[in-house]
Amino acid sequence: MNRRQLVTALLALPAPSFEVAQTSTARALTATSLFEISSKLYKSASAKSLTPSGPVVSNVDGQVIENLDIEASVGNGITVLHQGVVVRHCRIRHAGGHGVSATGATNLILQELDINHVGAPLSGVAANEHCNNVNLDSCASTILRGIKASKGSSNIYVESSERIRMSLLELHDARGPAPRGQNVQFNRSPNSLLEDFSAENGPTSWTEDNVSVFRSDRCIVRRGLVSYNNSPSGDGVMIEGSFDCLVEDVDALRQGNGAFAAVPQGEAGCGGCTFLRCRTRQTYNAPRDGRAAPSSGSLSIYTLTSAGAQRHTITDCQYDELANPRNLIWDLRAVNPGWTFKPGRFVPRPPIRLAFDW
Repeated sequence: MNRRQLVTALLALPAPSFEVAQTSTARALTATSLFEISSKLYKSASAKSLTPSGPVVSNVDGQVIENLDIEASVGNGITVLHQGVVVRHCRIRHAGGHGVSATGATNLILQELDINHVGAPLSGVAANEHCNNVNLDSCASTILRGIKASKGSSNIYVESSERIRMSLLELHDARGPAPRGQNVQFNRSPNSLLEDFSAENGPTSWTEDNVSVFRSDRCIVRRGLVSYNNSPSGDGVMIEGSFDCLVEDVDALRQGNGAFAAVPQGEAGCGGCTFLRCRTRQTYNAPRDGRAAPSSGSLSIYTLTSAGAQRHTITDCQYDELANPRNLIWDLRAVNPGWTFKPGRFVPRPPIRLAFDW
């Protein structure tokens, strides 16, 4: 039985040349972060002009693809098939394929990109699952920094790519259909990092999880905002079939089926995950945007462990304005003693806003 059935049965470099409009009221960042996110602005000395272009395909290791205004009515906007490629300072509009698609492209750098799936309908589910804004397959050690992405089947989908590093992401309006529908998904991509991000959906979206860590051990998700989810089975941050992951300083707003989760998936176990200073507010427990009501009855935190695995840890977590304040954590047998998940008013952390200089 998979986790969606289980829930139903109970009732996720160089200084950048863009501006970051972020005045955080959240906890100060640690020294290990890639950037200091505050009211400070990151911008280049002079604006760039972009060269109009059709779809682009890499042709050599170490290639730099930059300063392009790409329109792709069919196929991918940019296709990367080589190692050590840099893609930066580009606007990409894609209609019939992925915005950026990379396969076997280790040590790829994606920086300062504005990617929009213009082929999406005005509202609701996309035509198919193959229109991600960024799609990575077997691209170990890729770095993504300063990415704005909208209306993709998923905004960012990563498969079989360990040691991914993502930061400064402004993500909007994931459109599915399932199995896509995430703002970010790691699939079999262990030891990866997502930090300093916002993952925002709305009534036009067709979501699954906002952030999904699927069969990807030892991943870190921190300093983020996940906002709005209309899936009857999706969660704000879902750790699924993964061990020893950390979710830290993440706010989940307007979730229905669950804000945070860590559970086994099929034969893939789960255990030893930590939720630290995570917060949820303004949940719902009714049909939304033409989709069914949350299958969990508006559960907040969903935890299960596989046989013999370490329990999960929930520390200094908080909730406010819940649709179902009696449905806080299931199953507490999967949580270490001394857990803290308490009511309290709070101001959510602000979303990332990137302002590119073109």
